[in-house]
Amino acid sequence: MKLSFIIIDDRKLDCFIAEKFIQKTGLSLGNKVFYDACSGLDYIQNTNESDVATVILLDIMMPVMTGFEFIEEFEKLSEEVKKNYRIIPITTSLNKNDISKISNYQSVTAVLRKPYTYQELITAIETMPEDLR
Repeated sequence: MKLSFIIIDDRKLDCFIAEKFIQKTGLSLGNKVFYDACSGLDYIQNTNESDVATVILLDIMMPVMTGFEFIEEFEKLSEEVKKNYRIIPITTSLNKNDISKISNYQSVTAVLRKPYTYQELITAIETMPEDLR
């Protein structure tokens, strides 16, 4: 199983860590990094990679467009676009309502809490539906 990855996080250190974890999995066909959700969403809307399974690691608490807002907009995209993406939100929130809310979106397969470990990332990837992996 090889996957493409999109990392959306406003903190460069968190993006660096995510890239290192992804590299360590040996599953990556490549990854893209965006420091704001608007740029990540724009990339998804304007890129035709319908044959590549892609995992989006998405920070929830970001300025301008939050992870919640990103997912709201992502869910409005066509099924043709959404079918090859799965979102793994990343949060520092301990608020059970936030975790519950974010977990209920169709495109979300797992939620990671910062700081997350390499093994937690692997487990989140392994819980994705078979048709994406």
